[in-house]
Amino acid sequence: MLMSVCLGQIYAQQTIAASGGNASGSGGNISYTIGQIFYLSKGNNNEVSEGVQQSYEISALGTPESGIVENNISLYPNPVKDVLFVDFNQESFGNSSYQLFNSQGQMIRQGTLNQKKNELDFRLLPQSLYVIKIIQENQNVKSFKIIKK
Repeated sequence: MLMSVCLGQIYAQQTIAASGGNASGSGGNISYTIGQIFYLSKGNNNEVSEGVQQSYEISALGTPESGIVENNISLYPNPVKDVLFVDFNQESFGNSSYQLFNSQGQMIRQGTLNQKKNELDFRLLPQSLYVIKIIQENQNVKSFKIIKK
């Protein structure tokens, strides 16, 4: 029986890393590398950022839906200019409230929703992206992304 062996070199991707290391905790271990340094010049604006390994974050704007209501709640108009309407349509609105968060995740307003159709004043808020959580009986029912123009 004839056996042949091929010897050669295998090349992998290489980079000069800015930093890296190992981390461990109760959930497991991980090795990480912070990518190449990349310098970009645009006119008078200079920017230093990571190169080939730029990180990004994916976040879902959803929440687990509770079984308290059928989530037939309407918010309009969106984008909103002055007044946002929260309409429970055919759903029960008893013991309901809301929390309004800015784009940095800070709660900036909260209140009760004590009618089938509620009005929330957005006139004094700056143009931005907001998230509103509808809460009923101390459980998050639904979250909405609101654009203030």
